[in-house]
Amino acid sequence: MKTLKSFLIVIAIIFIALCLGSFALNEKWHYEKSISINSTPDKIYQLTTDLKNWEKWSPWYGLDTNAKWNFSDTTFGVGAWYTWSSEVKKVGKGKITIIEAIANQSNKYKLEFEGMNASIAGFILEPEGDFSTKVTWTLDGENKGLSKWFGVFIGVFMSEDYENGLANIKRICETK
Repeated sequence: MKTLKSFLIVIAIIFIALCLGSFALNEKWHYEKSISINSTPDKIYQLTTDLKNWEKWSPWYGLDTNAKWNFSDTTFGVGAWYTWSSEVKKVGKGKITIIEAIANQSNKYKLEFEGMNASIAGFILEPEGDFSTKVTWTLDGENKGLSKWFGVFIGVFMSEDYENGLANIKRICETK
């Protein structure tokens, strides 16, 4: 009985520490990953701003071959969107909508996963010399209360996927 009481006290202390700690955390969070690609910005822009091209490089496409994908009539530029639905937990259900596109420079899209707050992601393309481009994939979001801890660990959740996606873009652009 004493062990159970000690265990419950430790759990209560951890819970209180998490609650108090969440007051010190920022509601807004940011994550980004960059890579240099031997390609011009226009090729990368086409690959990342036309949603039909995402199946070529996105780290999430191959996770569920039975996932359902639905696209808007126009898949390129502002207003283009797609939805997905999957029984695989890591893929889930959601919608991506392009909300900003600056030719050969950047794009932003609204990312909505079912059951989570919407976030804003995008690509920034910065020329490096004559035939190289720094590609930065960004992700910004906002959480309240205990959910603010999500922002602290976003790098743990996204690092591998972002690295794989950027590596796929690099492979495609550098082999053509």
